[in-house]
Amino acid sequence: MRKSMGMMLASAALLLLTLAGCQPVQDTRGSANAAREATFFVGSELVDCVGVAPMKCMLVKEDPNGEYQFFYSQIEGFTFEPGYTYELRVRVEPVANAPADASSLKYTLIELVSKEPAEEGAMETATLEGPTWQLTAISDGSGALVDVPADVEATALFEEGRVGGSGGCNRYGASYTLDGASLTIMPGPMTLMACPEPQMTVEQQFMAALAATASYQIDGDQLALLDASGQSVAAFVVQVPASLTGVEWVAINYNNGREAVVSILLDTEITANFSEDGRLSGSAGCNNYMTGYTVDDDAISIEPAATTRKMCAEDVMQQESAYLSALLLAETFNIQGDRLELRTADGALVASYHTRE
Repeated sequence: MRKSMGMMLASAALLLLTLAGCQPVQDTRGSANAAREATFFVGSELVDCVGVAPMKCMLVKEDPNGEYQFFYSQIEGFTFEPGYTYELRVRVEPVANAPADASSLKYTLIELVSKEPAEEGAMETATLEGPTWQLTAISDGSGALVDVPADVEATALFEEGRVGGSGGCNRYGASYTLDGASLTIMPGPMTLMACPEPQMTVEQQFMAALAATASYQIDGDQLALLDASGQSVAAFVVQVPASLTGVEWVAINYNNGREAVVSILLDTEITANFSEDGRLSGSAGCNNYMTGYTVDDDAISIEPAATTRKMCAEDVMQQESAYLSALLLAETFNIQGDRLELRTADGALVASYHTRE
């Protein structure tokens, strides 16, 4: 009797496990801890994007009539081939204790529904959210768009209801809401450094344009912000960032230690060369300098520098001393296109550079 009862219980347990294994994956979009099935539509090209570092991303959307979004992860079991558009059934499941620099979701291919050749000459259009946009033209207040000077860099990165970047001098943050092509931007916090012209004028015009934005248009890799009348108040292009190493950075301005960002003196040049082995060297305006640095994601630490012993004019020596002192304050770095910014932990600018042309 006991043996029969044991066999019955074992059979019941096996039946329950079999039924559980046959249950379909439920689409529980409201639950962060449950797996779901999704249909992904994949664009025909890989595009430049920035995750932990510059990389190539697929363009993916779940709504066939929606906009493509940058896809920073991989889909296990799926091999992308440029020149084709895809429809995929994908299993999406959370990853327990995912590293900070890794995706919190795992994607696994269930079925390749279709693979179609892209139309000849077709080009994927960038999306508002994802890429870093570099300001190329700005409203001057009279209704006319004027080109942004080559030595001024202003940017915008739209992600999950927040937009931020460089205003041309200071770092800014703002919130935004999207409804189709309608876009409303609400100004937020901003650092308060003083910079030379024309940076400050461009920054003021840029902040005014963001506040006036009512909609946007994207054409290829170009973005236009429009006011309530449909007039363009700012124009951008997608930025492709340079690498920290392997290029020579030429300083544009630096923090003089007296809460001011100042331009490099005429007839002097300050440079920075970051090597892959953790060495930083260059010209400080008079003498050559050499030091070490470490990076971790966007965090950076620069050691005190050793220099040659040449003497130059007093103002050049003062600039050199202030620049080398400023480097020790750097705690973060950010590359936007061909521009590099070193900043303190609270966002104050330490120094900005452009790549040598």
